Amino acid sequence: MNLLRRVASLPPAERLLLLRAACTVTFFRLGLSTVPFSRLLRLAERGLRGSRSAVEPDRAAWAVRVVSRRVPHATCLTQALALQALLAEGGRRGHLRIGVRNEKPGRIAAHAWLELDGRVLIGERERSSYLTLPFPK
Repeated sequence: MNLLRRVASLPPAERLLLLRAACTVTFFRLGLSTVPFSRLLRLAERGLRGSRSAVEPDRAAWAVRVVSRRVPHATCLTQALALQALLAEGGRRGHLRIGVRNEKPGRIAAHAWLELDGRVLIGERERSSYLTLPFPK
């Protein structure tokens, strides 16, 4: 079954959630190339829309993962910021975490994930090998 048929077969609420996630992931993907990070972080913390439309956290994480496969270079940071914004629109406050690890001599790698209520919603897979950086609350 092709992608459009699969999306069309979803309930309307899930199609809308995928559309919201696609717009949000794309916004943060482009924003990371053009906007100061501090401003993006503020936008993610308050949400992109003026209205408060709550979304179940696990469904929002699912939608961000699904659409991120189709958005070129939607990194872990892009996904964590997008999910944080979607949750903030519903009045939930996720916590962005960034970690680093040594790769080779003179090189480090970074990874971002989002936590809510002490649980990792997105970015869990690789997070255990990274040292979490202190990050402003």
